[in-house]
Amino acid sequence: MNRLRPFAALLCLTLLAACDRSPEPVPEPIRPVKTIRATRADSSKLWSFAGTAEDALATRLSFRVSGKIVEFPGNQIGRQFAEGEVIARLDPSDYDLELRQARANMEQVRANYVRAKADLQRNTRLFEGRVISRGELDQVEADFKSFEAQLSASTKQLDIARKRLGYTTLRAPFNGWIGEVDADVHQNVTAGQAIATYNAGRQMKMYISVPDTLIAQVKEGDEVAVVFDALPGRIRKGKVEEVGVESGSGSTYPVKVYLDNADRLMRSGMSGHVNFIGLGQAKTAFYLPPVAVIGEPDGSHAVWVVDPKTSTVTRRTVTVGQLTPAGLEISDGIAEGDIIVIRGVHNLEEGRKVRLLNTGAEG
Repeated sequence: MNRLRPFAALLCLTLLAACDRSPEPVPEPIRPVKTIRATRADSSKLWSFAGTAEDALATRLSFRVSGKIVEFPGNQIGRQFAEGEVIARLDPSDYDLELRQARANMEQVRANYVRAKADLQRNTRLFEGRVISRGELDQVEADFKSFEAQLSASTKQLDIARKRLGYTTLRAPFNGWIGEVDADVHQNVTAGQAIATYNAGRQMKMYISVPDTLIAQVKEGDEVAVVFDALPGRIRKGKVEEVGVESGSGSTYPVKVYLDNADRLMRSGMSGHVNFIGLGQAKTAFYLPPVAVIGEPDGSHAVWVVDPKTSTVTRRTVTVGQLTPAGLEISDGIAEGDIIVIRGVHNLEEGRKVRLLNTGAEG
């Protein structure tokens, strides 16, 4: 019995020592987060709008008089003409006859005018010699004025007949080529009826539709870059010439762009894209994904910034701006090079130790 007492005393001392020892603290887990480094940028973006090229100077050719086409050099699509060259002719027989009749009528009226003028001069001398009365002289003057008016009218009719005969020949209004043909030789056409489409080809145009959210930033004279599917690897320079003031379908506004086609590589009907660089551009600032910004109940906003030395996060109040294609604008509160948490922001608290998922290193 006495032998067991030392062992019992030792056991009691061991138990008492175990009761006095406090539990070891559990280490706080390190939160994995995804971050980006803050850098100043702008929200400029390449905006592209589809369109189809058209000849900026294309006209529907037609005669100013009616008749039968007897000559039509321009009935071949793609044929080029210099300014003033004959594209088509009408049968001039009827108009030549009109011109002859107008000329003969004017000659007859001119003869009457010359006779009336001589009568006026003779009767004026008789009146001065008191051989005839004033009434007789007035009658002679009236006849003269009548023939004078007839001569003026017949001269104009002759000029009209001469022009109508000239209208039977259709000439190229400028250097260009035939784009479409709508008539043929021996066909009777009326005045104003289109017989062909004539293209200059020196300048092309494209119509595009710009959304209402961007149309205020499009100005006449803005330079654009245009690419065509049919001309791979070639970038054409263009300029905005007209900006629509009334919206079309889908809250878009029409915009017309002119393109120089001096090399004549572009053709009417080619599909392409008009590219604006910087359209919708905001001021230079920081841009973060919207999920990185925490909204406070009082309307303020904050982000979590990582201290690279301690691998801990600090809550920082920021000033936000507009939501742009580049992200949510941050105009104040962060500095160049700050490490901003963009994932896991709602599971953090001040001073929390983190591990960066994008680098695999702490803080």
